[in-house]
Amino acid sequence: MIKDIVVHLTGSDEDKVRIAYAAPIAELFDAHLTGLQVHTLPELIAITDPVASTYLQTLLAESHARAQKVTDALAEAFASIAVPHELRRLDVYPSSSGSTLAAEARTADLFIGTRPYGDPKGEERVEETVLFRSGRGCLFVPPGGTPPKDYGTIFVAWKNTREAARAVAEAIPFLQRASQVIVGIVEEEGASEQFGIEPGADIGRYLSRHGITAEIRPINGWVYAGEALLNEVQKTGAQMIVMGGYGHSRFREWVIGGATRHLLTHAAVPVLIAH
Repeated sequence: MIKDIVVHLTGSDEDKVRIAYAAPIAELFDAHLTGLQVHTLPELIAITDPVASTYLQTLLAESHARAQKVTDALAEAFASIAVPHELRRLDVYPSSSGSTLAAEARTADLFIGTRPYGDPKGEERVEETVLFRSGRGCLFVPPGGTPPKDYGTIFVAWKNTREAARAVAEAIPFLQRASQVIVGIVEEEGASEQFGIEPGADIGRYLSRHGITAEIRPINGWVYAGEALLNEVQKTGAQMIVMGGYGHSRFREWVIGGATRHLLTHAAVPVLIAH
C-alpha cells in the first residue's frame, strides 16, 4: 500500500517534471505527497565559522534568499495538487545531500526523483545514495519526460535475487492496477527449453497470489542484458519498468551493475527500483 510519497526537488526545471509524475501517482493511491526541496549550502560555510566573517554571513544570506525564491515557486506549484501535501526545505551541505534525503525517504512508501545518469544537475550520487541507503522503493523518472495517462502495461525485469524480489514487492500496488504485466527474464545461460525448465514459474505464482496475471517472457540471444531489457520494453510499449538495484560500496563509491546502469541511463519510462 502506498500512502506516503516524497519527491526530490532541487530548484531546477526538472522539478516540474518530477511533480508532474508525482502528483498523479499520489492521487492514484490517495497518498500524502511531500516535496523535499534540497537547498545546498555553500561548501565554504561547511568548513568555516560564518559568525566571524561578514563575507560568509553575506554569502549565507544570499544563499537563503535564492532558496526562498525556489520555495515560493514550488509552493505555488503544489497549491493545485488535489491530495494532502506539504513542502519541506532541507538546508544541507553537498556531502550530506544524499544521506539526508535517504533518511527522509525511510519514513515514506515511495521516493520519486530523476533517474541517475540523466539528471541535468548531475545529482546521480545523491539519487544512488537514496537507492542504496533508504531501504525504500525509488521511482526514477526520465529527465524532461512526459507522464503517461496511466501505467496500464508494466514490464518487470526479473532475476531471482533479493534485490529483484524487493522491487517486485514494492511495485505490487502498481502491478495490481495494471491491465498487463510482463515479466522479462534474460537467459544468460542459454535458452530455457534447451534444459527443459520453466523460467519464471515461481515469480508468476507469487504474483498470481496477489491477484496479478503476468506473462512470463524469456529473452535470449542478447550479449548485453540491459540492451535486451530495453528492447523488450520498447516492443511492449510499457509505461513502467520494475527491477532490482544491484551494486555494492567500495571505498565509499557506489558501484551499480551493468544492466541496472544501462536502464537508469537510457530508459524513456519511469523505473521503479529497490535494493
